[in-house]
Amino acid sequence: MGERVWFWFRLLDGGADKAMMIGHISDTHLGVHAGVEPEREEDHYNAFKDAIDLFIRERVELVIHSGDILHEPKPYGTAMKVLIQEVRKLKGRGIPFLFTLGEHDISNVPSTPHPIILQLQGLGRYIGTGEPYQVGGVTVIGLHKHKRVEWKSLIEKFEKIQRMLPNIGGKKVLVLHQGIKEAWELGAELSIFELPAGFDYYAMGHIHKSYKRNWGSGLLAYPGATHWVKVDDSGECGVFIVDLSGDQALAEWVRLPNVRPKLRLEVDVRELDEKVKEITGVDYPSKPCLWLVVKADRPVSVQSIEQRLSDKFIIKRLQVIPAPTEGKVYASEPEISIDGELRRLAVKAIGDEKVIDFALNELLPRLASGDLVNAKEAVWKLWKSWPRDWAGSDSEG
Repeated sequence: MGERVWFWFRLLDGGADKAMMIGHISDTHLGVHAGVEPEREEDHYNAFKDAIDLFIRERVELVIHSGDILHEPKPYGTAMKVLIQEVRKLKGRGIPFLFTLGEHDISNVPSTPHPIILQLQGLGRYIGTGEPYQVGGVTVIGLHKHKRVEWKSLIEKFEKIQRMLPNIGGKKVLVLHQGIKEAWELGAELSIFELPAGFDYYAMGHIHKSYKRNWGSGLLAYPGATHWVKVDDSGECGVFIVDLSGDQALAEWVRLPNVRPKLRLEVDVRELDEKVKEITGVDYPSKPCLWLVVKADRPVSVQSIEQRLSDKFIIKRLQVIPAPTEGKVYASEPEISIDGELRRLAVKAIGDEKVIDFALNELLPRLASGDLVNAKEAVWKLWKSWPRDWAGSDSEG
């Protein structure tokens, strides 16, 4: 998209001495698909490189990463190599790199997260401790990702940060890797009303779509992922360029150019030939990923469909399902979500939503995969985070 027009207005107006231009990036998930799909693994490295090159071209004075730098807390070597190489490019141009950690960066077994290597090498600064860090005329405060069971601890840290603010002058930025329900109802840990007030910019991460809104006298923004990870993620991926020189923060979302296209289609078998011709006739910038469901009322060869599409697409899913039968449709009871019904019954029996969410979302998946070490560690962390009187409540009397 080229240099920001308003960036040059800022220079002409003498605003370069007042505050700074910030590059805001999040959810890079370096190393995803490693060892499984090399082509798609490379997509995420290329997107990260594109973002760093963009920040350098736009002459930002600071880059902030809002977490999920890596996809796995124990990453493949290539992911760390790309991370270090690209952040070193910023260091060579005098651009500080500040970062916090998302859930994908943090191991359940207590250990030093791999991105901390950037700080040990003098390439970046970890700001997820809640302590203020000043860069030029901007004070940046960040926290690492807190899970739902750590909500009380997170709110206490917010309150501590709120008490700090009257003693901090200049522009202020809060960096978090949390979901707020106003932006993303599913899986959100917080409401926007629980965030500490008084920041000029809220540099958010965790949600894989771009989102921004004014909040108080400041601006809250999620840049989204630099490259989509799952089929349900937005295919429009990018970063924010943020200008803090005025009374109100300005943030322009910039789309990254080399994101792999993806298609998710459901088609009737009678329209299949036409649809295949349509999608294979498009000139895509790179080989798209394809999820295709064919509704059929007669036998269909999945292999023949795959042969027609495999040269043009990375086929992620190809499924043939029975087409609905014609005729009268009878009303039926709404479909019941097994996961939702299980949670409802468990909450009814146990009476504690936090315990149930922990058991269903964190403990059971680890036990199902045989990961007993992390399962034990998760239970221990839950125990330590619980109110002191909880352990003795059932033993009294």
